Amino acid sequence: MAQSKQGEHVSLKTPENPRLFISGPYFVTICSDFNRCTFGQVAKGKVELSALGQIAEGAWVALPRRVAGIRLCCHVVMPNHVHGIIEILSGKLAQQAAPLQRRGTAKLSVRRVSSLSIIVRSFKADVTRRAHSELNWAGQIWQRNFFDRVIRDGREFSNAERYISENPVRWEGQQKRWAEGEATRNKSAQQAAPVQR
Repeated sequence: MAQSKQGEHVSLKTPENPRLFISGPYFVTICSDFNRCTFGQVAKGKVELSALGQIAEGAWVALPRRVAGIRLCCHVVMPNHVHGIIEILSGKLAQQAAPLQRRGTAKLSVRRVSSLSIIVRSFKADVTRRAHSELNWAGQIWQRNFFDRVIRDGREFSNAERYISENPVRWEGQQKRWAEGEATRNKSAQQAAPVQR
């Protein structure tokens, strides 16, 4: 999906279905609600997943078993978001709702995918369902939407792969710079603000 000026997602269109995604790889980012670090933490360039982060990791890896017609390339579960490359394979794509587990059954239904939105919705629903049942999670887990980018060639694919694999190392540097900047802003604010009595 492309980002429109108003911030809403616009799907790629085909002549047969104006909301159908074309086959090919997509770089996807799915963020936690309010960007809270609920999936774990980064230490020494490695992600240490929380229980919720482990559920997100398992749900991501299980996506091809739940949704037919996709291939996962690489991914990383970060403290407050998930990055991954999803390839929608060519072929006849059904227009079904996200696959759901029926109550009282252990077997998951598998359906052909009709859009990237359905793939992401299936992932989010699986994580949310498992978090509620296994962790007694009560709050929101995900932001409403997600971010994606069509990967057009091998160079873009390599860049996305590298970005994903290096994300934990960059996270630590960004957190350190953010903390230093926050300390500087707080010190400046304290010096500039008059003392109230």
